[in-house]
Amino acid sequence: MRKFFLSWSINIISFFIVSRLINGFHFQNFMSIFLTSIAFGIVNAMLKPLLIFLSLPFMLVTFGIFLFVINAALLEVVAFFVRGFSIDSFLTAIVGSLLLSLISFIISLIVFPKRVRT
Repeated sequence: MRKFFLSWSINIISFFIVSRLINGFHFQNFMSIFLTSIAFGIVNAMLKPLLIFLSLPFMLVTFGIFLFVINAALLEVVAFFVRGFSIDSFLTAIVGSLLLSLISFIISLIVFPKRVRT
């Protein structure tokens, strides 16, 4: 349970940092960041495996870079449903997806230093 809350907190922090770094990534308040983090986790758990399976040929051809497009699409879905969260364009969503992944990875390395990554 502790690991879940730490991972969720990492997502909240990552969303906050990305909203400060990218002009087209907007949150009205902290509650919208909180709700976006919950919604993004749910959407990732439910839709991402299916989208990865359906886009497997693109994933293989692009050596996994297409995953950022999938994440951007999921961010757009979340922005559609969460009040107080908006993304200006799909390109902004792709850049946001890239930064979210990078920032989450860096924070995870700090929070979970003993975890072996291969």
